[in-house]
Amino acid sequence: METIQFQSYVFSYSLYGGIIIGVLYDIYRVIRGKKKNEKLITSLWDILFLISVFAVVVWAIFSSSYGEIRGYVLIGFLVGFYLYEKLLGRIASGLFHFLYKSISSFFKRTNSILAVPIKIMYSFIKRCYYNLTLALGKKKNRLRKVSKLPKQIIYDSKKYYGYIVKRKERKSSSNKGFF
Repeated sequence: METIQFQSYVFSYSLYGGIIIGVLYDIYRVIRGKKKNEKLITSLWDILFLISVFAVVVWAIFSSSYGEIRGYVLIGFLVGFYLYEKLLGRIASGLFHFLYKSISSFFKRTNSILAVPIKIMYSFIKRCYYNLTLALGKKKNRLRKVSKLPKQIIYDSKKYYGYIVKRKERKSSSNKGFF
């Protein structure tokens, strides 16, 4: 038989769990509101939100009542979520919107600062390639022929291998008589 103190302890844990779920929902709503058009990313955020809510519920139930689910535990989650939405929801939502804008603008600025060396390197390589193609101009055909030279050597050596080997054999057999 559970005591009233234990039940109030479990109920307060479920209230805290409901408040945490409300915070997670506000964060989820802010992020999802900014990414409406991307279906795959929205689906991934949905799954991430459900997993995090499940983790909060399991944490609250197992840390307070050792895994026993009672009706007042579920009521506690609902009441905690409702109280959060009515008392702190608008303030926290505005705060989360402000934080999201601040963090995203920080990353955009940081990204643009970090991208400068890459852009400089890209323009340098592009300029070098352009100058090299101008300098080579008509020599491209000659370069293509030179680049095909090793392949042609291998082909010719395979083609004339028989003649070369037979000629060496004839010379070596004709030289045997002199020694």
